[in-house]
Amino acid sequence: MSGARKAPPDRKPWSAAGTDAVAIALIAILSALPYLPHLGFYSDDWGLLSDFSAEPSKSVAAIVGDSFAARPVQGLYLISLFGLFGLDPLGYHIVNTTVLAGAASLLYLLLLRLNLGRGLSLAATLLFLMLPQLSTVRVWYSAFQIPLGMALMLVSMHCQLSYARAGGPAWLIGAIVAALLSIGAYEIFAPLIAGFAAMVAIERWPRSGDRRKSLKIGAAIMVIAGLLALGLIYKLMTSERAGAIGDPARYLRGLNQFFRLDYDWRTDSSLNIVATPRAYFLDPLRGWWKGVKALATGQSGIEVSALAIAIAGLALWRLKGVRDPTSPSRLLLLGVAAFLLGNSTFLIVPAVAFTSTGIDNRVQVAAAIGVAMIFASMLTLAARAVPARQRAAAFAIAVAVVAAASFARLSAIEAYWAHAPQSQARVLAAARADLGGLPADSTVILDGICPYEGPAVVFETFWDVGGALTLALGRRTFGDTVSQRMSVGEKGLETSIYKAPRLYPYGPGLYVYNVMEHLVVPIPDRGTAIKYFGKHPPRHCPGFVARGVEV
Repeated sequence: MSGARKAPPDRKPWSAAGTDAVAIALIAILSALPYLPHLGFYSDDWGLLSDFSAEPSKSVAAIVGDSFAARPVQGLYLISLFGLFGLDPLGYHIVNTTVLAGAASLLYLLLLRLNLGRGLSLAATLLFLMLPQLSTVRVWYSAFQIPLGMALMLVSMHCQLSYARAGGPAWLIGAIVAALLSIGAYEIFAPLIAGFAAMVAIERWPRSGDRRKSLKIGAAIMVIAGLLALGLIYKLMTSERAGAIGDPARYLRGLNQFFRLDYDWRTDSSLNIVATPRAYFLDPLRGWWKGVKALATGQSGIEVSALAIAIAGLALWRLKGVRDPTSPSRLLLLGVAAFLLGNSTFLIVPAVAFTSTGIDNRVQVAAAIGVAMIFASMLTLAARAVPARQRAAAFAIAVAVVAAASFARLSAIEAYWAHAPQSQARVLAAARADLGGLPADSTVILDGICPYEGPAVVFETFWDVGGALTLALGRRTFGDTVSQRMSVGEKGLETSIYKAPRLYPYGPGLYVYNVMEHLVVPIPDRGTAIKYFGKHPPRHCPGFVARGVEV
């Protein structure tokens, strides 16, 4: 009938890709549930929180300029979180988990847009989420800029791809802004952003019959690369760690470190031909086995086992019906490229430590994207051993099992970070009771505690002891810990961290505080220090700076 109204079109259901992205975000959140409510603050966090609390009237610009000149986006982000949540850690960790979940979804969608197929894209993303290289950025407030920087990197990559395929200045502006914000948060993603831009330009160039469009894409890529280069130069000029640009000898030391077969992961810091593959590939593989064993024996506990089943079920649900994954050779090549680019920053600044579970693994996040792609490729190749009709199912089951095992392993690592705040709370409660009479600006050297519980930091050096005691006592207090690095010097107690020496001069403001014995001892001179440490020799504690205790 001419007068009849047309029925409204049915709403299109969400695409499979959209559902996959939501499932990935859900898995990221589920993987955080065992430890998220129990997390606190660690290491540098205490110094930052103390500084933010002490200067409420100081402008954000002044704080960023003073303390975060090399990473202004990090400063803005951390200050914003402090403004929202103060000294309550839960809100910080919820935001960080949400950012990490969003970044994982962005990674999956990017791999899908690169025509790698749902199966490979899902596998690579799920494996990346559960890698031990992400264990620190999941829990450490001072490293929260890394998931943020990764998310901004992926936004830039999506914008680059859209600009190359559809054009439009908005996509180009978005790509540039996101890229600059990413390296302003954490610079290790800069080589990946530049490498992706080059890949997009190379891929799109021969496909475009319009020479003018090809030139525009090439020019846009050069702009992105140029701005990233300027950003890295700024970083080199403002960072205390980036001394290599004016020190050729440091490059030679890094080259020597790279080929050392006796490299010690516990104390050395640079790329190394043995330590690099150990931390990135061998440790996660061992982690898979440890995770399977923990689940099979019940060691993981009911909560973790139930969540592992849920994560495996979600993975199987999304991989069900996915056709036999396409040839993994392209993903493998991309993975190798991402792995190399993710480590390339440390050719300029050779300050990477190789520990799969300690706080220094935060610098491995960029390269870990490539590791996950390589692992996904290997699982695809392994599935080729199965008859063709069962190949897709075998691949799905393998990914689900590895995801569940990796989650169990990750939960075991994060359990240390969940327990450490309880040890901190006991120390600070004792300090409030025992140090109430100390004047402001006293220096308190904590004794009787171990600095690490597994990879998690309890209290290890001046920035966390001083900050935590300042907040606990309500007045400015300096501090450090007694450790194997400390000695009784002629002029004061001597210690060091990251090979930087520190001296605490003898005098009326110096105290040693034995937490276990509730003993507060003034240290006015060397004789008193010798007497105290003769009766209380430094406690032997396992662990290494920036690594903690490997688990």
